[in-house]
Amino acid sequence: MTSAAIDKIPPQPLPKAYHILPESIDFIIPGFRSFYTPGDKTLALRQRDCEEWFNEFVDKLLAACGKYYLPVCRMSDGEFLFLLGYQPPNLRLSLKERAKQRINRFLQRLYCGWRFNAYTAGSGLFYSSGEYSYLEWQKAKKPYTDWLKKISEQGILALHLNYGRIPFQEYYFPALGRWMDRHSIKLTDYNYVPFYFVYAALTGPRRTDLLKGRRVLVVNSAEGEKHRQVEDGLRKEGIAKIFWHPISRMRSLYDRIDVTPFIGKVDLAVVGAGIGKPNIMIQLEPLQVPCIDAGFVFEVWANPENKRKRAVCAPDEEWKERKENNP
Repeated sequence: MTSAAIDKIPPQPLPKAYHILPESIDFIIPGFRSFYTPGDKTLALRQRDCEEWFNEFVDKLLAACGKYYLPVCRMSDGEFLFLLGYQPPNLRLSLKERAKQRINRFLQRLYCGWRFNAYTAGSGLFYSSGEYSYLEWQKAKKPYTDWLKKISEQGILALHLNYGRIPFQEYYFPALGRWMDRHSIKLTDYNYVPFYFVYAALTGPRRTDLLKGRRVLVVNSAEGEKHRQVEDGLRKEGIAKIFWHPISRMRSLYDRIDVTPFIGKVDLAVVGAGIGKPNIMIQLEPLQVPCIDAGFVFEVWANPENKRKRAVCAPDEEWKERKENNP
């Protein structure tokens, strides 16, 4: 949907129950101002300049490169579903849309056998997050919570607490707030940033600061041609040296990895492990470097055309160039 079309959608206030943080701020990221549409907000701990907040986040990553452990774990609708289970439909939808959503969810759960399965990301690009039985899914919630709590204490949770004119994942917010309260997970200026800050850091103007000349450990399931494409994409970003640790494609929640050979040899690690990423990121602590849950950015490194299939992956100048070439 174009920005002009989105502008025609009447603004919908965020229901009071969804305000799990005290403030909402305009969501504008340096290098991605073309992504912003009036009404795009993110929940925040205090009123602040979003662009300044983003730069502070990148500066934290730079300060940790090659020096200390700083895990950065993204959480959006897939992670919210895995952790919190199915939630009531979005209150910002009409009654008719909510009823339709309930029916679709029920049919989906019957079709999937009540298990947690892979999903398809936008624009027809298949993007697996993991495949687990219902029993595995339920049993994993306790260690999953423990891992995320540890990451919140040692690093950063990049939570998708954004909302705009089009209802999306905010119906998870109340359950997420209750989960944090129940497990004494307190968000602070240090351990919380918006989800899209990670994409912007790895694909926007400041990616050179973060990636160029670095020794990088890649933790990912890509094999064969996809493996080669990801490495080629990283080399184009100026990576000095690439190390690779393979993991399973659909079962990373149970993977055990050995990072001993890489200790002292890398400046940062980038992880693509689907739903199982907290398990992987906890095991990267001995490296004592930033460990970034890059997720979809691996698809961008493998094929630059994919950057236009996900928000905040194509910087302003690339959108401008595309518009000029396709008036």
